[in-house]
Amino acid sequence: MFLSVTFNGHNLSDYLDVLTGFERNIGGNVSIELQKIGFQNGQHFVSKSANSLEISMPFRMRYDLLDKKRELEKILTVSEPKPLIFGNETEKVYYAIPTGQINFSDQEYSGNGTITWLVPDGIAHDLTLTSTTAKPDENGILSMDINYDGVVDTPLQLKFHNNSETGYLSAIGIHEDQATFLTQLGYMDEADGEVREKMATIFEKDGGKSFANWKDASTFYENQSKKVVTTMSSISDYGGWLGKLPNSFTNNGSGYYGACKELVLSTAAQSCYLWARAWFETGVMGQTGEWCLAYVDENNHFIAGMAIEKNDGVGNSAMVNFLIGDGAGGSRVYKINEFTPSYWSPPNPYGTQARTNNTNMFDLKKENDKITYFFNGGYYSTTIPALQTKKVKKVQFFTGQYGSQPASKLVTHMGIRDVLVIDLKSQYWQDLPNRFKAGTDVEIRQDSGMNMIYRDGIKTLEDFVTGSTFPILKPGNNHIEFGWSGFTTTPPTITGTYEKRWY
Repeated sequence: MFLSVTFNGHNLSDYLDVLTGFERNIGGNVSIELQKIGFQNGQHFVSKSANSLEISMPFRMRYDLLDKKRELEKILTVSEPKPLIFGNETEKVYYAIPTGQINFSDQEYSGNGTITWLVPDGIAHDLTLTSTTAKPDENGILSMDINYDGVVDTPLQLKFHNNSETGYLSAIGIHEDQATFLTQLGYMDEADGEVREKMATIFEKDGGKSFANWKDASTFYENQSKKVVTTMSSISDYGGWLGKLPNSFTNNGSGYYGACKELVLSTAAQSCYLWARAWFETGVMGQTGEWCLAYVDENNHFIAGMAIEKNDGVGNSAMVNFLIGDGAGGSRVYKINEFTPSYWSPPNPYGTQARTNNTNMFDLKKENDKITYFFNGGYYSTTIPALQTKKVKKVQFFTGQYGSQPASKLVTHMGIRDVLVIDLKSQYWQDLPNRFKAGTDVEIRQDSGMNMIYRDGIKTLEDFVTGSTFPILKPGNNHIEFGWSGFTTTPPTITGTYEKRWY
């Protein structure tokens, strides 16, 4: 019979002819593992596996026997199994090595012998790999359906191209309603990022040049009896100040009357800090007036503030009141600080001399339930549990007159400038570097019978989740579904590649 045989790239037909009697059996040399379970009849099937395979190939050699034997010996002397292909199955390859003594009986011009091929893995492999790409199924699940028409289980090589970053990749195989493998890489609960805190400036110091961020307010929420009856403006003198009222404005019968401006925070701050400069100074004895700064929450409830008040209609006594809220909109005095609102410093921390000496600053800080005030070089703190979760949404500023006094007796200088507002614990999203970056490739495949994982071409098993199994295909229909991190914006592109195997 004529049968071409190629071994390790050499055409053995150049040296020999295969003789009748060369046979390969149907199926392979298979071992069945059984297990006896309790008192049940018979035994339980556990697994089936291929043993090594031997193929005997009788041949005849004609003419130039000595030279052909020497060349054949060179070809057959190999240190490991090499590709063996028979001409009547050109799509299949065995990885074989000659075994035993090759007995050869020769006559003058011809001779016969037998080569015994040992196939350690006991199977034939397809010379051509088959590939497929995962696509969304009718339920929108990224999956593959592979009708594998080999007869031996075969590894499924998977390549994930990550179009977006992810911390987790998975593949689950199903055959005849039974799970065949579960491969998991990375960490299922890996986060894309985390919420962190930082100090963030909400309003920069105005420098006295522009108060455009301050908007007119119709209600002053620290004490709504402080009625808004006119409009507040600013002056450019003395570096620029906000708080000026008209020369003439009329009371409507309330306890206080004046004007209000407010800063509205884009994001409410649970921990808020304000730094500014104040001016409160009388021109003559007997002037009266109200200067008040207030933190207001998202429900227009007062949180905390500071009031500079002078209700002495004869002399020149005034007070700085630290005001505190109750969490429901109420206001009370936490501490009273008396002073004289004159030109000089001391006794006036907010007069002209303090202004020119750059010592007229104050600040107000809310840190959860702790409120801290600054006055005349000292800090004063109190804790109000009801204010723990309250967030500053507005900073309001009121200047006005007592209801019992005419506008003509208003304190000469009442103002504010250089207002700085900071969110002490501004929350922001910090993106975290994930295990599998966008643009990377992850491959799961077998190398020389060993399961391996490659990340951008580098071998690694550190991503392999303990308890996972590597992908395989079983003869028949196989359904494979894929998973990834929930934050991944674009699913990976997944390619599956496999070779057909036979006994």
